[in-house]
Amino acid sequence: MLFDNVSSGVATYEARDDGEDFVFTDFNRAAEEIEQVKKEELIGRSVLEVFPGVKDFGLFEVFKRVWRTGVPEHHPVSIYRDRRIAGWRENYVYKLPSGEVVAVYDDVTKSKRSELAQRMSEQCFRAIADFSYFWEVWVGPEGRPLWTNPAVHRVTGYTIKELMALPDYPMPIIDEADRGRMGRAFSSALKGSRGNEMPFRLRRKDGQVIWAEVSWQPIYDDKHGYLGFRQSIRDVSARKEMEEALKKAEHEKETILDGLAERVVYRDRDMRIMWANRAACESVGIPREELAGRRCYEALAQRDEPCEDCPVAKAIRSGRAHEVARQMSDGAVLVVRGSPVRDEQGSIIGGVEIALDVTEREHVAEALRPARDKD
Repeated sequence: MLFDNVSSGVATYEARDDGEDFVFTDFNRAAEEIEQVKKEELIGRSVLEVFPGVKDFGLFEVFKRVWRTGVPEHHPVSIYRDRRIAGWRENYVYKLPSGEVVAVYDDVTKSKRSELAQRMSEQCFRAIADFSYFWEVWVGPEGRPLWTNPAVHRVTGYTIKELMALPDYPMPIIDEADRGRMGRAFSSALKGSRGNEMPFRLRRKDGQVIWAEVSWQPIYDDKHGYLGFRQSIRDVSARKEMEEALKKAEHEKETILDGLAERVVYRDRDMRIMWANRAACESVGIPREELAGRRCYEALAQRDEPCEDCPVAKAIRSGRAHEVARQMSDGAVLVVRGSPVRDEQGSIIGGVEIALDVTEREHVAEALRPARDKD
């Protein structure tokens, strides 16, 4: 009853050929379930025949030593495999007074797989977290950092140990100008909120202030227990510098173009106004922000359809600059030049119109014409 009802597998063997082979003499019910084989199928058969992988497994040499010495041995957890079956086994082998060898063993495949899965999960986590370019922080429910990755040193100048020991995290790494706003966001994160790409000024260990962005989301266990929240922080100083440079360049462009006497209008391929300088806006009495998005022939020429001789339309179609002289209804004379605008790949994405009022020049020329004719 004990032999057949224990949870461990038990197999007994009789030595043959002076310990060069072992044949089954008994096999309990648990062993049948573990190995998916019936006792009647293997009694009297060689272990080498029934389990051909036993030598590679290392257990056969244990049988031989125990049979010769009588000293019990523990065969540690190892994987057994042959063409029929595979799994992790742990064996304890001893010798009976009758000379038979007994193996008591357990199938630990499930626990081993769970262990390997956990180890793989941890390794994957480490591979992703430790080698992530972004600085990652796990903040516990009490507001203290529980874990951070090595990127902390690149972003802040602090080591992992120094960061974990900072009092009143995260205030020491936030510039004074943003502490109130970021403190409120941190308190909200502790209550389970989510946030995405919030910009702030970060103060590094050396005192340098850089721009960074932080995103966060709550962390829960498999029973939905709150474990704190994860912060993902990246250095965006280079992008901020580029944005500032673009703003400066845009301001300089506007300053230069607004100082021109010529009317300058940039349009897309659908003839919608993208930008206009001050002279163009003043010529029609419409502010720049109200001109943007309107079709040029509607806003500038008060027409319902494109102008027949539009030099910008011609420039977009031909890829070359075109110029026309135009007599306006108020008597003004304009010289209008249209040029195509291309993107980095060379595709035409719109056109620019530059219109110069030459009315005074024409009047002067008209006044001088009699004198020239007389000469």
